[in-house]
Amino acid sequence: MDEIQTIKIAIVDDNIVYIDSLIEHLSFYPEVEICGFATHYKQARNLLIEKAPDLVFLDVEMPCKNGFELLNEVRDKGCNFSVIFYTAYDKYMIQALRESAFDFLVKPVDPAELKIVIGRFKEQQATKLSSVSVPLFMGSSGVPEVIPLPTNIGIRFVEKNRILLFRSMRETILDKPIWEALLTDMDTIKLSTNTTAERIAQLLSKGRFVQINQSCIVNLAFLSIVEFKTRNCLLMPPFDNISLTVSRTHLSKLKEMYEVF
Repeated sequence: MDEIQTIKIAIVDDNIVYIDSLIEHLSFYPEVEICGFATHYKQARNLLIEKAPDLVFLDVEMPCKNGFELLNEVRDKGCNFSVIFYTAYDKYMIQALRESAFDFLVKPVDPAELKIVIGRFKEQQATKLSSVSVPLFMGSSGVPEVIPLPTNIGIRFVEKNRILLFRSMRETILDKPIWEALLTDMDTIKLSTNTTAERIAQLLSKGRFVQINQSCIVNLAFLSIVEFKTRNCLLMPPFDNISLTVSRTHLSKLKEMYEVF
């Protein structure tokens, strides 16, 4: 009989009634371990940093700081977990997607929807465990290369193996675009506001990452196909659902770089 893979779950909600209800629903899953819950910002921040959960159910509207602000803060501290935003208001769905949420649930949580979400998360974890982890980029010492990424609060050191791509994003149309690193576990690291594509290129070894347009730099280890006619860029599974397009200018550079005529 296969050993059950434990899923460490943390819950952040300022309403204890919803917390109790969610814990009750999750009690039907033997693989779930509730590593803690929090009802206010400071308690939640400490919980997420200290307990290192696999999955977090995160309310959006809370006193002091909302769920999005809390998530960004702990991610900048190096926390790496999947997040399910759950709230009484579906108006936050778009923002949740921008924050690379694993899923979004509306309160009160429907047990049938919860079952689907937990099932999806288990499948994702099983895929990670079954895949063979081979370092893509090795330093001269024979260990995976680590690069320093500048953030607004300091320097984040990340293995190149874990970086899927860099992309420039806007919160709204009026905002200045900000570069971020998208990791292979779908976690994101927001870079400092003065980071440019040129600065990112300086941090990377030539030939290992390639810029496909003004807003995206891709790890070549995960790039499967660049189509000339459509200019679509397809990544290797399980990242083939990410839609990317190479610009005409950068396509010409790629053809020249790899001597394709």
